Amino acid sequence: MTDTTTQTTAVAQQQAANIAIKPMSIKDTVLAQFKDTEAGLTAMAEKYRNVVYSVTDSKGMADAKAARADLRDNGRRMLTRTEAAVKADVNELKAVMSAEVERLVGIVKPVEDAIDAQIKAEEKRKADEKAKRDQEEADRVKAHRDNIEQLKAYVEQAEGQPVEVIEKAIATLGEVTFGEEWEEFAQEAEAACIATVQRLLAMVESEKTRIENARLQKELADARAALAAQTPAPAPAPAEPPAAAPAQAAISTAFEVEPWGDDEPAAAAQPAAEPVDALEPARQRVSSWAAARRAPAPEPEAPAAAPGLKLGTINERLGGAITTSAEGLRILGFEPAGKVGAHGVYREADFPLILAAMVRHIESVQAKAAA
Repeated sequence: MTDTTTQTTAVAQQQAANIAIKPMSIKDTVLAQFKDTEAGLTAMAEKYRNVVYSVTDSKGMADAKAARADLRDNGRRMLTRTEAAVKADVNELKAVMSAEVERLVGIVKPVEDAIDAQIKAEEKRKADEKAKRDQEEADRVKAHRDNIEQLKAYVEQAEGQPVEVIEKAIATLGEVTFGEEWEEFAQEAEAACIATVQRLLAMVESEKTRIENARLQKELADARAALAAQTPAPAPAPAEPPAAAPAQAAISTAFEVEPWGDDEPAAAAQPAAEPVDALEPARQRVSSWAAARRAPAPEPEAPAAAPGLKLGTINERLGGAITTSAEGLRILGFEPAGKVGAHGVYREADFPLILAAMVRHIESVQAKAAA
């Protein structure tokens, strides 16, 4: 904003203030016109007050009529004529004032509208941005909720499906991970997935049991039908005992040796591979989740004790035969862990280490002296 603009605004404000302090009341202006006649009307009324005219004669009647005409024409009618004239002036003033006000408003209104347009444009921009953010947030939450509901809906969709289809769905769900893309819904989504897997596993086990029971029932029915269809067969005639074979032939047959040589040895029978359970990852995941739910919450770690071992306490524990100082402990590799007042303090847990360092230092001095 320039200095010229500032001065112009100041002048306009001063003019507005001057207009505000001037008497602008139309009421006062109008009533002033009637106020000026008050003295004459009062004098006229006093002139004729309490006058008794002799209306029985001609002169007295003429005087009474003259007095009445004076009060009527120069009093009451004068006031009503003045009222009519003022009303006409006021009505004309309304039209003039309306036009003048409209002209004056036209000076400032375009500028006000321009600034108002800037304000409203920015307010609309902020409102649009907020509405967009709100919609994006609503869409984000809805997408997560829809995905969670889809995880839950697999149970209903699995009703009446073959076991193989359900097992495939379980294997797929068992491999689903819930990382950062699930944001704050990861834990809820994983819980929904685990619950769905549990119900699908139970559904598979139930269906397999039903199928196995139906198979056994069919086999039993078939066996019963076959047994009922059988007729009693005649007893077989006793067989003649076979002739005894020569002993040498029996021996040679019993000890016959298979030839070997260039023929390839028969391949050793390989043990059949154990069938792979495609649902095992899903079962392990359910078991881990259930174990985690049952596991007690970890105990909070105990805060480390604040250092409080003073140098004087260390010397007291040494019994007076040996003393040390802060510099001596520093040489041994121990710095104060804190301060109490102006003095350094050490950790209680370091006291055994201090003793061991002292012993090593004395042994080192002793070795040097012996050399």
